[in-house]
Amino acid sequence: MSWDNVEGVSSVQIWTDNPDMTQAYLFANGNHQVKLTIGVSLSLSGEGPTYEEVKTALSLIDFETGAGISHLKTGDKGEYAYVYQPNEVSSVKVLDTDASGTGAYQYEVDYYLSSDSTINENYASEKVALLLTYIDGNGNKIDYQTASGSKSQSYVAVTVYPPKKYGTSDSASTPVIITLKDDKPKYQVTNKTQNIDEIEDSSAEIYSLRIDDNYFRIINFVTSNDIPSNHPFYIDGSSAGQESVGHYRYAANEAYIPTDNKINQGYVSYNTVLNFDYNGDGGSLITVSVTVTQEPNELILIKLWGDILFSDETFSNKKSTASFSVVDQFGNLLNIEVGMTDGQFNINSIT
Repeated sequence: MSWDNVEGVSSVQIWTDNPDMTQAYLFANGNHQVKLTIGVSLSLSGEGPTYEEVKTALSLIDFETGAGISHLKTGDKGEYAYVYQPNEVSSVKVLDTDASGTGAYQYEVDYYLSSDSTINENYASEKVALLLTYIDGNGNKIDYQTASGSKSQSYVAVTVYPPKKYGTSDSASTPVIITLKDDKPKYQVTNKTQNIDEIEDSSAEIYSLRIDDNYFRIINFVTSNDIPSNHPFYIDGSSAGQESVGHYRYAANEAYIPTDNKINQGYVSYNTVLNFDYNGDGGSLITVSVTVTQEPNELILIKLWGDILFSDETFSNKKSTASFSVVDQFGNLLNIEVGMTDGQFNINSIT
């Protein structure tokens, strides 16, 4: 067996990608991960164990007790493995997918650790050490660890924080804001139904929703199931009555969250096609193509206004809100409800 040729452990260390390699900082939201790397070099008399055999022989333990870790759990790398540096919030480092690859050790094994309230109700921190267990060539079980009291002490102190809280601009939490981004975007009607007689006037406005902070950023967006694809979530419609025989005037403010939002894709310009609704059930009078310039880490919302003559008096005045979720780079989830007041977007609540 490959462990038969192992005469002992020559060097071992555990570290993280934080500039201070013995420290890691974790939001206990179930999404955020910190990466720990274990480096192991063995004294060999022949061919040694494979990478997978060494990985199987390794486990993470609590530095203070030597028992298994209790406030953290391991898993595959997810979307939110970003280094959080609470004292240096001017820079963000994205963790690499591959192993650290320092070349200083024969074997380097990566672990991705997370935490949440189900396993860490009080958001306790933990010092993580390592344990290597194998059977040597004489049939002896060898437990080599770096916990407190061992010959080779090595650990990473994982400081755990509760999920970050966000709020509106008048709250004590880090604010999320909506601001007018472009009051004259390029747009054009791409299709209209046969009952449209004339579009007398129209306008569009583009708004930006973002975290009002230089460090925390929106990188993902999930809409709720009750928002049809590129149909308005808010219709403030009115009718001026019958203009002439068979002709009705319909004026409306309509609010959209484009489902093709390109969050976290850098600076990008694209066209989004919206359905100008009039019955609240997906039946559109016209479709409009709006050109959007989206910056990193912002969610785009669009408001359309139209003064339309059409030959169908059926319409509805739908006033409602939209609920959706955005996620920052550390996996903190923000549940947001937006609506309109006096024709302007506003944030009703953030949880």
